[in-house]
Amino acid sequence: MRTFASVLFLLTALVIALGAFGHDSHAARLAIELGKQALDAHDVKVIILVWHFVSGCMIVFGMLCIWAWWRARHGERSAFFISDLIGLFYIVTGLLSVWYSGIVFFWLFFALGVLLIISSLPLRRA
Repeated sequence: MRTFASVLFLLTALVIALGAFGHDSHAARLAIELGKQALDAHDVKVIILVWHFVSGCMIVFGMLCIWAWWRARHGERSAFFISDLIGLFYIVTGLLSVWYSGIVFFWLFFALGVLLIISSLPLRRA
């Protein structure tokens, strides 16, 4: 069970980190779509910068979860505090995004957060 949980935790962390590349790959298309709107050029630049920033955050979140996994494999169980915060953030963000937008895609964030927290539970035992 611990091996399965460990692999699931690591894969979830990798999906979070690698999701940044999928997210960022849409920046050019977003810029084109925003260019069609009645927005100031400065506002479009800010939106694109925030888009890239979010992609960077996804990489950092995924790397922090991988770091927590690595530390836990070396006996440090307190490292899960970081991944718990990220998991909770993904759960809340996913639920609020689905509620606000009605877009089913955002259930993915909820699922990643739940997987992160649940798969860490068997790994917390000594």
